Amino acid sequence: MDDAELLARWRAGDKTAGNDLFDRHFDALRRFFRNKVAMTDVEDLMQRTLTSCLESLDGFRQEASFRTFLFVVARRRLADHIRTKGRLAQREAPDLTMSSIRDAGLTPSFAAAANEHHILLAEAMRSIPVDFQITLELYYWEQLRGPELAAVLEISPTTVRTRLHRARAALKERLIELAPELATDDPTLERSVAGLAAIL
Repeated sequence: MDDAELLARWRAGDKTAGNDLFDRHFDALRRFFRNKVAMTDVEDLMQRTLTSCLESLDGFRQEASFRTFLFVVARRRLADHIRTKGRLAQREAPDLTMSSIRDAGLTPSFAAAANEHHILLAEAMRSIPVDFQITLELYYWEQLRGPELAAVLEISPTTVRTRLHRARAALKERLIELAPELATDDPTLERSVAGLAAIL
């Protein structure tokens, strides 16, 4: 059964279909938060995301996939979290195109089994603007493309390619500062970013 069918059943009152839908996307949602917030906050943010999805289900018109909708909501919950818990706590939503997870003072944990290469790469990812980090993670880890990335990032579809290019450049620049040996050619760097998903 695909997401659309599960969603239709859920809307019709089938709670099992709703549970199945969230189970299907559980790992991706956990990955989304795990490299951005402390482990103690991951479960709470996941729960808030799922609750927000449920509350806004009637407004979801299925112009995008449920998976895209889930990441749109997750990004908004992350912005709320940064606004209330981050070092840069403020009344208005943070500018995710400027602030990084590191700037916000959030301290994500990282898998104990990770090697130094993975730790440095994850640190570099957390040091670039949050929306750049989200762009790279959703592109390489979740295989979201053009219109889906545009929906999550709340930008025009024509801007996605530029955002992706700028995100890669920012990551490479940060790696040159942190670990020059990791700032390799683009295909190798892209494989490294894609490989991070397996250990998160």
